[in-house]
Amino acid sequence: MQIPLELVYRVGYAARKHYNTRTCRVNWEGVSKELRIPILGCLECFDARQAGISLRRLPESHEWPVEDIVALKQFTESNFQHMSVYDWELSGKYINIDHSDCIAKMWAVSKFQMTPMLFDEITEYRQAGLLWPTICHKTMCGCPPDILRVAYMSTNRSKIGKVKRPKAQFSISKHQHWTKEEDNRLVELLLQYDNKSDVDWNFISKTIGHSKNACRYRRILLRPRLKERQSADAEENLSDTPTSASSRTAGRGTPI
Repeated sequence: MQIPLELVYRVGYAARKHYNTRTCRVNWEGVSKELRIPILGCLECFDARQAGISLRRLPESHEWPVEDIVALKQFTESNFQHMSVYDWELSGKYINIDHSDCIAKMWAVSKFQMTPMLFDEITEYRQAGLLWPTICHKTMCGCPPDILRVAYMSTNRSKIGKVKRPKAQFSISKHQHWTKEEDNRLVELLLQYDNKSDVDWNFISKTIGHSKNACRYRRILLRPRLKERQSADAEENLSDTPTSASSRTAGRGTPI
């Protein structure tokens, strides 16, 4: 169904009024109240370009403002059961972050497992006044400070291991039914492209046997592996490159 252009303009105008330059986010509760339209309805009509609001890019490897993670987590859990790609796009609009970055960050948050021992260790460090980057280093938990902080803040010590965390928002079909061999093949194919915009998704889709969108979203979850491989390949290329001194010596040849 095509959204009336007048409604797009109304939502865009209200979004600009309720845009917070400090947080770089729109107060969608305020927009919804002003227009008397449910938040999801406002998001469906919202066009960031038309409104002149720049979408943020915050890759999963970057440290997010904790408020953004908490807001995204609450929004997805309260509005969706089995999220589609379109639902993620609405969620991205809600916190003004590219939806692919939202998927990657929330996937990382959902994978993190808090244990009673780790919770107690973090509590001791917090009481001692340590900052989150230092706590991450000392606990050797293998996750960035923003994820550790959110996990700690949202955990009840007495309920660790007793309450199953909702993971319905990650039951996207495009993330399921991938074999280890298919993941490996996708990584190998993606490594052949230096620029993301040059990726031939038609070729990759036909080669692996998944849809183009499925391959795109699988790449999001495989980004850590891709970065590791790219770093390893770069180091290998450096080690294989002769030093300038060796090159000059080789160029002189054996004196007669």
